[in-house]
Amino acid sequence: MIHSSARLSPQRWRIGAFVSCLFVLTLIVSACGNTSANTTAATGFLHPGVMAWGEDSTGGMPYIAPKDSSNPNAPFYGYEYDLANAMAKMLGVKNQPTQVTYSNWPQGLASEQYDFFMNGLEIAPENASQATFSIPYYVYTQSIVVLKSNNTIHSFDDLRGKKVETGTAYKAQFIMEDYNKTHSPQINIITSDNPTPFSDLTSHRVDAFFIDTPIAEWYGQHDPSGDFKIVGGFLDPGYYGIGFSRTNKNTPKLKKEINDVLSRLWENGTLENIYKNGYAYNTNAAGQPVKQPYDMWTPQEDCLGNFVTVGTPTHVPNCPPLIPS
Repeated sequence: MIHSSARLSPQRWRIGAFVSCLFVLTLIVSACGNTSANTTAATGFLHPGVMAWGEDSTGGMPYIAPKDSSNPNAPFYGYEYDLANAMAKMLGVKNQPTQVTYSNWPQGLASEQYDFFMNGLEIAPENASQATFSIPYYVYTQSIVVLKSNNTIHSFDDLRGKKVETGTAYKAQFIMEDYNKTHSPQINIITSDNPTPFSDLTSHRVDAFFIDTPIAEWYGQHDPSGDFKIVGGFLDPGYYGIGFSRTNKNTPKLKKEINDVLSRLWENGTLENIYKNGYAYNTNAAGQPVKQPYDMWTPQEDCLGNFVTVGTPTHVPNCPPLIPS
């Protein structure tokens, strides 16, 4: 997502007033695939038998969202919760999401509040100074969302001179700041710890917002109002990874265990199945529940096979570079 250097997501997204008009209902699908074969009993966790992972569920879908009156069958839902369920099942441990304000994830790692942080966190220089990363579990991109009536913004260059919103210290902020160093007029970057871009677009407070594609599609492209559109293609690809503390003595062992599990979930098709077939419910314009797939599988997800630690890595060309972490 677009997170602070300390998060999106997205790698994660406070939708504020927008939540009142877009309810995410019951998750139907949990992580699928052949996850019955456990690895050797996991030993790298802070608390034996418990996989406590940091996340900010206030960020919303499609990453992780909390149970509510419309979603009574599971404590959380979203693709990262599905992934965590699959990981915990394979490791033979309890899945325990642990809430933390997104910008505080590095402090949570350093104080050992949880074993690792997983919430649309980009494997990027801004984050690598705060954590060491697993192998990637998703190839993300960034997207520009505007009102459907907008006829002036068609590409990233068209953002010059415009008010563009994103989250404070999200990857998108850094991308726009780097762009502004060499271009004039500059993008007027609007950031917030609690951004409300969809309502801000509707009220014309901003001209566009720039954010991780999974968020742009879930809340923008698929919004029942039909008021928004994605323009300019899918930009700035990179990887989401799981962040581990650099000072926790358990990190070397746990990082290997998680890398091996992610590799098995890639090899047995579970990751692909979550991204292709996972879904939740939204409400349509008539207020009726409608199935909304995560719809997160892209051809670039094949790049994940290049990094597996179990089985044989693939050699898919033209993949985003992976920084050392």
